[in-house]
Amino acid sequence: MAGWTMGLGSVLAQVDATPDNGFPGSDLAQDVLNWLMWLGLAGSLASLLIGGAVWGLSQVTGNSMQGGRGRVFALGGAAGAIVTGLAPTIVNELSGL
Repeated sequence: MAGWTMGLGSVLAQVDATPDNGFPGSDLAQDVLNWLMWLGLAGSLASLLIGGAVWGLSQVTGNSMQGGRGRVFALGGAAGAIVTGLAPTIVNELSGL
């Protein structure tokens, strides 16, 4: 499963900010966008993994309050990954309107 998530991350992390106007520093701007997207996906993955672990361990030990917090972190990480992955597509599609 780790290979699947790494493959998905590499596919989603390919940001393409078009149209390229050729302004000075556009390569740096593209690099910054790529770094921000990578950080967003890494943060979402960390939230998903830590939240899932807290959720599972809390359910096993009978601590339902912390289990709820873990569930919120896990679902927040999943939502963050979806939004981060779809952001370039949404922006590129809306720029064509």
